[in-house]
Amino acid sequence: MLLYAANFRKLCWVLLLLTSTVASANNDKTQRELNALNEKIGSLKKSISKQQNERSSTAKALRNIEKDIGELAAKLHHTSNKRDEQQRKLSELESRQQQLRKQQLSQKALIAEQVRNAYTLGKESQLKMLLNQEQPEKLSRTLTYFDYFNRARSEELSKYRDTLAELDSIKPAIEAEAQALAETNSELLRQQQALLQQKQQRANTLAGIDRDIVTKTSSLNTLDKERKNLESVLQAVEREITNIAIPASYKPFSAMRGKMPWPVKGKLLNRYGAPRQGSAVTWQGIQIAGREGDSVLSIHNGRVVFSDWLRGAGLLIIVDHGGGYLSLYAHNQSLLRTEGDWVKGGEAVATVGNSGGQRQAGLYFEIRHKGRPTDPRRWCQ
Repeated sequence: MLLYAANFRKLCWVLLLLTSTVASANNDKTQRELNALNEKIGSLKKSISKQQNERSSTAKALRNIEKDIGELAAKLHHTSNKRDEQQRKLSELESRQQQLRKQQLSQKALIAEQVRNAYTLGKESQLKMLLNQEQPEKLSRTLTYFDYFNRARSEELSKYRDTLAELDSIKPAIEAEAQALAETNSELLRQQQALLQQKQQRANTLAGIDRDIVTKTSSLNTLDKERKNLESVLQAVEREITNIAIPASYKPFSAMRGKMPWPVKGKLLNRYGAPRQGSAVTWQGIQIAGREGDSVLSIHNGRVVFSDWLRGAGLLIIVDHGGGYLSLYAHNQSLLRTEGDWVKGGEAVATVGNSGGQRQAGLYFEIRHKGRPTDPRRWCQ
């Protein structure tokens, strides 16, 4: 029996060692894949930067301003979430404080009642009752009551002391959380003011771009160039970066046809495949109306393979879902995730905006399979 137990322990150690070795190897492999992915993305972005060497000073200014706005808006988003979490904690502490005060009053009243009952039972001294042998049942019952009240009173007094101690400790916690919340609100206000200034600069820059685009022809030419620019980036992403390993626990993208939510809630503003502004350029995705700052959600699990500003698309994020499927989210106000990040379906990856020179806030959304666009309406409900 002892030999069996010793062999069993050895077997357990071997299995544990093998499991640890396999897990370590998998982690090393994942890190190598991630390093290779980031290297490819870095090379791709350098290539894009060279291609997008703007000649127009106004176009350069728009890119820089919108990237600054994106960084500020992302900070604002995180600060707002921090403020909400601090407010939640403060509310919980204040609620607990109110519960403790009610508990204190209840315990105080119960202790007072126990003291009155003990006093009533103790009008006759215990010595006198011990000497009274005529009613032994009454003597036994009374002594039991004494013992019960003493123990109950001791327990309630202990609980009362605990309540007072927690009340004492919760007060500085409330004060500290309130101070932290006030500081976060001040930081939020500073970020909002900085964002407003950047938006004003953007409006001035857009006015300059509008003066440069004086005819419908030049506007359509710009639209065509921007679409080709986006296509070249998507082709490079699909050629160099996609088909990364997706965890087996993730449900395949192809199995989610018609079941995924839209990345934002809003009116669909165009029809997939329809001409854009009467030109030969067609819609290869869907423009969705949205409120500035609303969260843009990834439609499914995957890895972020592009997260940056791109001419014509503004602040753009692309998620690879495996199996040759990509989802694209353009014209964002801010980008909340960066290249290499794993994201889950329903997780915020950006916020709605109007970057890329758009006049109205909204999201441009595409789904692609093996380099070809596909109608998002077939996938999202």
